[in-house]
Amino acid sequence: MIYSNNLVEKIEIKKISACTADSMRIKFIAQADKPLGDILPILYLYIPNANYSEKLGCLTYTYQMHLITIFSNGKISMTYVKDENEAEQLMKEVKNLINRAIIYFRNYGKPDEKLLNIKKQINPMQIYKILPKINCKKCGEESCYAFSVKLFSGKKNLRDCPYVNINELEKILQPIKI
Repeated sequence: MIYSNNLVEKIEIKKISACTADSMRIKFIAQADKPLGDILPILYLYIPNANYSEKLGCLTYTYQMHLITIFSNGKISMTYVKDENEAEQLMKEVKNLINRAIIYFRNYGKPDEKLLNIKKQINPMQIYKILPKINCKKCGEESCYAFSVKLFSGKKNLRDCPYVNINELEKILQPIKI
């Protein structure tokens, strides 16, 4: 196993360019010092709004308005970044996340295929079925269904709803902890 002894030590930013969504921001491509293919399924199961393609060898997710893509070859791209200082800080956070996934992989190996299949079936309607359906608007949305859509896309957090059964939703949105 490639992770038997080593965590990712370095993620180097290789290319910075103007962000297409906002010319006042940047996007960048970085490279980790290790391949990351084995941990992509772990990150997929841990990050609530992640999308994973085994065929393409990549995982994408949104974090604080940034679209992050991690590739199996160790390449990492990120959009909507304020400046190089924020890029460095975000890469430290991603490195920490990756290393926690590596530790999980070392301890437990590859995740159960059943968990991956269950997560692939999740959609806003399934989330809505678990919500209280009282449309109280305390989450900032007009309805519980609107909240489920935002929760699914990563624009809302489980804790934004004061009435949700967090444990029940975490089991489907974040089936593993790292």
